[in-house]
Amino acid sequence: MDSEERSKAMEAAYKLLETPRAHLRVKFEQTDEAVLLLYRDDVLTGVSLDSSGINAASAMAVALGVDVPPSGDAVEVLASTGLLYRVLAISDLDFDNPASFDLANHLVNEAIDMQRSARSAGSGSRAMELSDLESGLEFGPYVIDFSQSESQAYLDATGDDDTPDGFGEHVHPLHLDAFVLSRLIEEIGIVENRIETVHAGQQMTVHKQVWPGDLIVANATLKSCSNRRGSIWAVFETAFTGENGDRVAVSSSTIIMMP
Repeated sequence: MDSEERSKAMEAAYKLLETPRAHLRVKFEQTDEAVLLLYRDDVLTGVSLDSSGINAASAMAVALGVDVPPSGDAVEVLASTGLLYRVLAISDLDFDNPASFDLANHLVNEAIDMQRSARSAGSGSRAMELSDLESGLEFGPYVIDFSQSESQAYLDATGDDDTPDGFGEHVHPLHLDAFVLSRLIEEIGIVENRIETVHAGQQMTVHKQVWPGDLIVANATLKSCSNRRGSIWAVFETAFTGENGDRVAVSSSTIIMMP
């Protein structure tokens, strides 16, 4: 990919990144002629396989947290728009100029810091105590990316694929909600603290069907929390959105926790 082709691709890429997003699924691919970064099969940027481009590709890979794929292969990465800005900037450096190495090192270190922050936010540094729960607490984002086999396993386990309105090749909406509830239970520390729970109620409004492989981001909010005779009743509202920010579903779930 020459500089003119890269400039045209990057112009469209920067327009895509104008809307901040925590998760974009991009593909890092090596062809016979270049190493490319793509989003939905559109090239965001790329570097040729000359000495400068090879150095750029290596720095891009470190920034993305992956290895440069072998020729003819590709790897998918979830990245924030902020991280992708830095990868684009790296791809535009001329590594035949020694000064570019210092700037690339700075950009790579910033990207690594962003990777660490994202992992820390997603992992939950500690299990919460029930005393920490109060209305308005936000949980997530949780990234959901079910494969076809995972989706079918849920349908087989629940029997929902046998209903008159079988979901066929789509992901069952309640599979999305079950995934989030499992993450909430883990984050609140229900299992770690041996707290008995009852899933007391659930409502879900579906706006769009989900296919296996679709990237869904879920954000949950504790809408209410009350103590009733020693048991804690918590109502969580979860918003599910697609990779482009389109609304997929909204659910409301009630969990009773009995310490």
